[in-house]
Amino acid sequence: MANLKKSMSLLCGAVIASCTLIAAAQSANQSGNSNSASVGHVCGTAKVIPLTGSEPPAKVFIDPPLPGPLASRGVVIIQYCAENLHIAPVFGANAVAVSPRVGHIHVAVDDASWVWADASGNPIILQGLSPGPHKVRIDLVDANHHPLDKGVITFVVPEKSTSESISYAVHR
Repeated sequence: MANLKKSMSLLCGAVIASCTLIAAAQSANQSGNSNSASVGHVCGTAKVIPLTGSEPPAKVFIDPPLPGPLASRGVVIIQYCAENLHIAPVFGANAVAVSPRVGHIHVAVDDASWVWADASGNPIILQGLSPGPHKVRIDLVDANHHPLDKGVITFVVPEKSTSESISYAVHR
C-alpha cells in the first residue's frame, strides 16, 4: 500500500510538472517569446519587405471596355490596374507616407468638370450612356488626391444591340 501511495504521488507530480511546462510553452508562444520557433519559421518569411529607397512611379493600365456587354446592352465595363500602388480606401496626410504606396482613382466621363473617387479596385461600370462616342479618364492619385498617372480610353456605345459598331482606343 505504501508503494502504491508513493507511485501515485510521483505520477501526480509528473502530471502537474508536465501541465506546467505545457502551459508555460503555450504562454510563451502566444506572447511571441518562444525560443523554439520563430514566426518566420512557423508562418514563412514576411510577404512585405519595407522599401529602403524611393519607390518606382505609379502607373495605371486600362483595358478597352468588355465587348460583350457593350454590344448587347450598351453597358461599359472597364477593367484597370495600378502598378506600384495599392488601391485602398486609405486617406490623409499619414497615408501618403505609407510604403508600399497607397491611393485610389478619380474617374471623369466625357470631360466632365467633376470626377468621382473609387478605392475599390473593381472594374468601372457605366450604364445609360447615350449612343455615340465617349471618353473615360482614369487618374491614379495618392491618399491626398495628388495625381500620379492617368490614362484615357475612348469608345463608342452602339445605336442598337450589334457588335458591328464597337470601336475603342486607349491613350496615355
